[in-house]
Amino acid sequence: MKKNFFLPALIISAAFFFTSCSKSNGETNNGTVNDSGTPGPLFSAVKTMMSSNCAVSGCHVGAGAASGLDFSNSNTIVAQQARIKVRAVDQAGTVNQMPQPPNAPLTAADQKKIIDWITAGGRLAD
Repeated sequence: MKKNFFLPALIISAAFFFTSCSKSNGETNNGTVNDSGTPGPLFSAVKTMMSSNCAVSGCHVGAGAASGLDFSNSNTIVAQQARIKVRAVDQAGTVNQMPQPPNAPLTAADQKKIIDWITAGGRLAD
């Protein structure tokens, strides 16, 4: 009788284990994000700002994007949100800021767009 109970219990336990180990925000194992939902207003504001300040020729766009980060891709923006905040907000006014000197740092309004989006969850749908 004990043997008949053990195998089904093991199978059920394994099923719970493997289904509970999935990523909940679309993040994949390689650090990229597969978020194919409709962009929300906060993300859209960040994407527009990044399109004119970051995803420009010679910087973070296309196959030769700086550091391999193509910010014309929405999934890259979502996956790199912490790095974006550090470089564009936390390090503004330093030699490490993005956009890089001699370009001016982002305006306070543009920095707030990044902060508001990340505070709301930093998802494509936010």
